[in-house]
Amino acid sequence: MPFPRTPLAILFVAALAAPPAGGAAAFTVATSTGTFAAIPSPSAAGVEVFRGIRYAAPPVGALRWAQPRTPTPPAGTTLAATPGPACPQPDNTAPLLQSEDCLFLNIYVPASANPRSRLPVFFWIHGGALVTGTGSTYDPSVMVAQNNIIVVTISYRLGALGWLVEPGLDASTASVFQNPGDAGDYGLMDQQFALQWVRRNIAGFGGDPDRVTIGGQSAGGLSVSVNLASPTTATGLFRGAIVESGAYMQHDLPSQAAYEARFGGPFDAALGCAPADAVCLRSQPVANILAAQVAVFGQNGVAPDFGTRVLPLSLRHALSTGAFIRVPVLQGTNANEGRFFEPRRIPFAGPPAAVIAAGGPANYDLANPNTFCATPQFTGPPVICAYRQEIRLFLAALGVTAADTRALDADVARDYRPGRFPDPYLANGAPSADEALSQIFTDLVFACNGSDADIDLARFTPVYGYEFDDSAAPPDGNAPVVPPNDVFGFPTASEHGAEVQFLFGSGASLNAGEQQLAGEMKTYWANFVKTGDPNLGRPAPLWILFNVSHAVQDLAPGPAAPRAFFNFRVEHFCRTWQPILARERQR
Repeated sequence: MPFPRTPLAILFVAALAAPPAGGAAAFTVATSTGTFAAIPSPSAAGVEVFRGIRYAAPPVGALRWAQPRTPTPPAGTTLAATPGPACPQPDNTAPLLQSEDCLFLNIYVPASANPRSRLPVFFWIHGGALVTGTGSTYDPSVMVAQNNIIVVTISYRLGALGWLVEPGLDASTASVFQNPGDAGDYGLMDQQFALQWVRRNIAGFGGDPDRVTIGGQSAGGLSVSVNLASPTTATGLFRGAIVESGAYMQHDLPSQAAYEARFGGPFDAALGCAPADAVCLRSQPVANILAAQVAVFGQNGVAPDFGTRVLPLSLRHALSTGAFIRVPVLQGTNANEGRFFEPRRIPFAGPPAAVIAAGGPANYDLANPNTFCATPQFTGPPVICAYRQEIRLFLAALGVTAADTRALDADVARDYRPGRFPDPYLANGAPSADEALSQIFTDLVFACNGSDADIDLARFTPVYGYEFDDSAAPPDGNAPVVPPNDVFGFPTASEHGAEVQFLFGSGASLNAGEQQLAGEMKTYWANFVKTGDPNLGRPAPLWILFNVSHAVQDLAPGPAAPRAFFNFRVEHFCRTWQPILARERQR
């Protein structure tokens, strides 16, 4: 199954704080890659920020598509006021520049910390489908100030530059990260190289190298999962893991051989390089690499690959057999992940205002001729869709085969009939095909994969499951909204990425109940970072362990406190999707 492409999770915090006023001494730390002085956080008092600390040498020239290397430290003391560049990506990252020289991290530290503090550390891996994003877009200052922890955010190689598998790039000799013949997973190596940097250096910032928890959302959550499944090279680098909406490749992570066979040759051809010509590949300008990446991998191709030293087994095999790093895991999904993706996968067949007024592109296509449902699709004469036809076409776009679709047809049409999914912004709460299709995406891609991962993990380690469920959550990043609907004609609610702003903040306006939830979530996450249990630390409503009863914590806005529920798999129709997920892991 293809996995979704996510843009930057939250808005870039463009303001850079000035150096300390009045000649006050800056918080300064000597590390293995240089000596750095902090600046005050622009968003929370009592927090010092170190931006743009280099943790690896520039991955350019001969180091493009190679494991990360130790950098040469700069002389003197560097004022760590400016983030490093974003790694090359198709999206615009202004005001942040892009460069292959992008392996930098940022550290947020309580101003009271000192080398004897031994504070727990939260190591955050950004999302963006392994194609977009940067660690600099996240500002955890409030979490740091309220909970007396340290947070590290990182950037890592993206897209083809971070994950390409091509025979000319196969490792020729054994190394820390690679066996002879290994290729791909360079971004994963970057993440672990940054974790090694943290283990060597975080004590100087007041952190405890033995109390590091890794976390991430979307592709960052996937990254956390594959780090869990990397016992050969990541053991001892972290003691807990937080996975937000990151289990979507639980059943279909590609092997190195399959990944290379699918993308290696086409990528060479797109660049005009002969097969296995590493010199040609490494000589290409970044712009050519990005153009080939978009043409060959599209929205869904960039992924980790298993069968390598850094990632020996598929996620399903590693987690179900216990062949992973057994640390406590906090993992969950959002109730309506698919609302972010569904309208991006069905073309607008009419003027945006008309589609929005109809409640979204799927609703519009039920009453207006369109080419999404044409035969042949997109090139045949426009026709009005039948809802079952929309289901089949939508599932086909997600990689579900025609045979699977026919076998599921009656069950899916029953479980996801539009009457079950009213749009509160349509007249009289009319049934919504868009809401129904977005829930299909949620359940097949995120919810049931996440539940399967929790079940597998819980056989070997403590697991805390959650569902973020705010029916009125604003779009992540405070994106422009056309009242009363979002830009696509139906509610954003608890769509993919909506929970991030409750942890880090992004300028969105949260109501009183949402502010309460945001405080509770920061406390849960920080408690888990401190102790491996969201219940231990600052007071918070009880969170029941998943292992015995498959309890899932309902993270909904106040005034009611978060509480457990026990029918997650029923609510997300996982019985319907299990045959599809089972066939995925057999491919």
